[in-house]
Amino acid sequence: MKKNTLLSIAIVICKFIRVLYVLTFLIFTGFFVHLQINPSYYNKIDLSNKLDFKNNSFVTSYKVSNGIHINTRRTYKYEGEQKDSEVFTLDQLKKTSLYVSFIKYSVVLFLGFLCFGEFQKVMESVKEVKTFQENNVLSFRRIGKYLLIICVLTSFYYHVFQRGGINGINITPNLLILSLLAYIMAEIFKEGNNLEEENKLTV
Repeated sequence: MKKNTLLSIAIVICKFIRVLYVLTFLIFTGFFVHLQINPSYYNKIDLSNKLDFKNNSFVTSYKVSNGIHINTRRTYKYEGEQKDSEVFTLDQLKKTSLYVSFIKYSVVLFLGFLCFGEFQKVMESVKEVKTFQENNVLSFRRIGKYLLIICVLTSFYYHVFQRGGINGINITPNLLILSLLAYIMAEIFKEGNNLEEENKLTV
């Protein structure tokens, strides 16, 4: 398969993924709006069960499936001994917590959309044989910055319900590694750009 064919496929994949991000955001927003209009529809969705929590627990786990995965989580209840299925349901989530979560994950989706947009720009410039340009250096730096912000935003959660709460830290180093690789690529492309500029001056 020719180089241009591979690059064309990569560009199409980037465009497709960006469309998926937009569709995901629209579905997510529709879900959020419906939750405001008809919260009772979600009274059977137990978030403590979905997130694998335990009653009044504080658990730290380390997983080595896709790299080291650190997960510290805690649930608590304000009063009584109600069942989790009565306290931690989606319709019991407080408005503030709901809006903060919506904004947080909307930002994550937006940054993911931007990451693939920058990567698409790099692929397009490489296809046009304009590989070592300053714009590509900036694109990789932006990708590194966006991934770093996504990592920070997704590394913690704090959900407050009417009669309890769920909070914790969930750190997966994959995004940090990708961010570091993006910054390394930026430096490589920067050196390539410097060499290209020196060759132009020499000629």
